[in-house]
Amino acid sequence: MEHLQWQELADRLCKVEDELAIRDLAARFTDAVNERDPAAFRELWTDDAVWEIGEPFPSSAHGIEAIVDMLTRLLEPKPLFIQLTHSGVVSLTSASTASARFTERERGKGQKDYYENLAIYRDELVKQSNGWRFKRRRYEYRYLDTSAFAGIGFPADRSKDLGND
Repeated sequence: MEHLQWQELADRLCKVEDELAIRDLAARFTDAVNERDPAAFRELWTDDAVWEIGEPFPSSAHGIEAIVDMLTRLLEPKPLFIQLTHSGVVSLTSASTASARFTERERGKGQKDYYENLAIYRDELVKQSNGWRFKRRRYEYRYLDTSAFAGIGFPADRSKDLGND
């Protein structure tokens, strides 16, 4: 009986670790986007991953190179772009697969265009030898506002990263 209790505890701990790792993966996605860091972004995906963005700005990429290229293409015209990842729901479907949903808010400004939205990411994830990775991310718009907003944007200063003082 005692062995079963320890196994149950070990199983529960593994599930908690997996869920935290998936939440960390979503946070690292947002950080890589906000810091415009293609190397960090590349590390988040499986080799055969798919990244999809739905209407009204549909776009998709298959495979790591295409995914990193899509990120670069999307960020290039927006000197100011910030993504915020909010609450999420994670469902472990097996020891090495999971699904998740995360709520997103983004705000961006180009030369003469503005962008603010709310959206949902629907994720399929797999656990690999190097940890949890996105197998598929689908971005679904829920709200979009392209009207002008006031304020001043400040580009990211990567020289102030932790440990680079």
